[in-house]
Amino acid sequence: MRNNFNRNAPKTFIFILAFTCLLYPPGHGISQSFTKVTSGSFVNDGGASRSVNFVDYDNDGDLDLYVSNGKRWGQRSFLYRNDGGNFNRVFNTGPVNDSLPFDGSSWADFNNDGLLDFCTVTWYDSVSVLYKNDGGGNFTFLGSSPVVTNRGFSETCSWGDYDSDGLLDLIVTNSRSNNSRNRLYKNTGSGNFVSVDSGAVYNSIGLLSRGVNWVDIDNDRDLDIFIANESGAVNYMYKNNGAGYFTGITGVPPTTSGGVSWSSSWGDYDNDGDLDLFVANNENQKNFLFRNEGNFGFTQILNDPIVNENGYFASSGWGDYDNDGDLDMFVTQAYGPANVPLVNCLYKNLLVESGTPSFEKITDGEIVNDLGYSFGFAWADWDADGDLDLFTANTYGENQNNYAYLNNGNANKWIIIKLAGANATNISPISSKVKVRAILSGNPVWLIRTVDGQSGYCGQNMDLHFGLGNTPVIDSIVVEWSSGMTETYTGVQVNQIIRIVQGSGIIGIENNGTELPEGFNLEQNYPNPFNPETTIKFSIPNAMGQKNISLKIYDVNGKEVTNLAEGKFSPGEYEIKWMAGNNPSGVYFYKLNSANLSITKKMILIK
Repeated sequence: MRNNFNRNAPKTFIFILAFTCLLYPPGHGISQSFTKVTSGSFVNDGGASRSVNFVDYDNDGDLDLYVSNGKRWGQRSFLYRNDGGNFNRVFNTGPVNDSLPFDGSSWADFNNDGLLDFCTVTWYDSVSVLYKNDGGGNFTFLGSSPVVTNRGFSETCSWGDYDSDGLLDLIVTNSRSNNSRNRLYKNTGSGNFVSVDSGAVYNSIGLLSRGVNWVDIDNDRDLDIFIANESGAVNYMYKNNGAGYFTGITGVPPTTSGGVSWSSSWGDYDNDGDLDLFVANNENQKNFLFRNEGNFGFTQILNDPIVNENGYFASSGWGDYDNDGDLDMFVTQAYGPANVPLVNCLYKNLLVESGTPSFEKITDGEIVNDLGYSFGFAWADWDADGDLDLFTANTYGENQNNYAYLNNGNANKWIIIKLAGANATNISPISSKVKVRAILSGNPVWLIRTVDGQSGYCGQNMDLHFGLGNTPVIDSIVVEWSSGMTETYTGVQVNQIIRIVQGSGIIGIENNGTELPEGFNLEQNYPNPFNPETTIKFSIPNAMGQKNISLKIYDVNGKEVTNLAEGKFSPGEYEIKWMAGNNPSGVYFYKLNSANLSITKKMILIK
């Protein structure tokens, strides 16, 4: 078993004899190998854990981890900073100072200052928390916000800009009480919110709601809403009318199939250009799968392994764990019969392999045989090697340790895309959509991912991961920004992590897919990491003659920090020093531009 996250360490494969589950007999599906992580505080901290959020809260370019805890009489949540692939627990800061019965959580930059803020809701008619990120690991509690003062039995929350004003709004689901209602909060700017106490969402009283998604169901580029309801109630769908109000959608399969629904996840599992719906049901029920036919029309899939078995399902999430170009599904289980631990479920999509969007249940490996109650989970490539790893928040007996599994990978291609908005009126990438044109088995296919405030019940990761199969090069990436702008990038190399900044192009990659002339070169800065000074060398070949060249430095959000050099440069080698001055510690990118040519590299400032 792996005991650390050194991305350069050799990957090992394990073989596990699967045992017969108390609820489900083993099948024949063999999983791509995952290695269970056994050391480190993040898999040895026991708690009644609920939500899993992979977010870059400290703006250093990698994914940190937040885990909410929901013990009735209060328990502090966990925050882990990612330090070079190792997760170190953080104490004495806003996200972990409160002792409350926490449930779902969603992170987003709701005040457009370039830092991720967050809301974590609570159950037992307690107060939820809303924190503004002040940078440097410090947070401010916004205790007078209606998000906090409206008490309830809240299950989860999610950020999304439903009125397209550049400010992220918040939806909170509630359950338990007969007078329970879900809450919609409009962002009025400067960290202020008002409760929307009218309309279709507010008027739906008495629901026992769990999961919620902001999702563009009908591809009209505004955010609709889907809410998963338990206790046999039908699930709810609301169409965004484009003027800041919603209309309830009824009479279509996702709203006519009643269940004990906890989680809902939207993803294009059949690669046809629209988002399909998976719903996870608890209390020994079968799950639902609905194929999106467009214009709020759906077909329910009734005969497939992904919907053929009963269980106590809790959270769900799409992810291409084998990088073959189609979306697979992982579902956790929790709160089954007394004293009967459960196992989680992994379903492999056979679309690329067989040409048909169908699923195979995977039964081998610890990832689907470890016992316990798993509540929320999230896919995330936290070791930055191009494949999706997985973390589950466990709650069996209210002190079960959480699980982490590293993906051992394969030879398939991939790309990970991080988005950053343009300016102070719309920095957050949440609600943006990215389309990547892949070549799978010789056929061109558009793959779709969206930046979500919540991808399933109690799970979040804003990095967009695409498995690309045998795609040699990406000929097109289309970004549909939440602001309404659309940008297209061509000729992008596979097997890399890139950052796209609205209006500024691709920032933060080692190579950009353009064939560069021999001698046009940008070297790695030295020293690196550095403080306070570093040297950058670049060269211009004779073949380019005298060209306009710029050398600029950007922060991790794509904001230009300084322009080190700009003008006409003759062929030759150049050396420029950068004094970091008062710039904070973190990841920076330096980019050499000439006409349609560019090279970008990463450097780290440590103070």
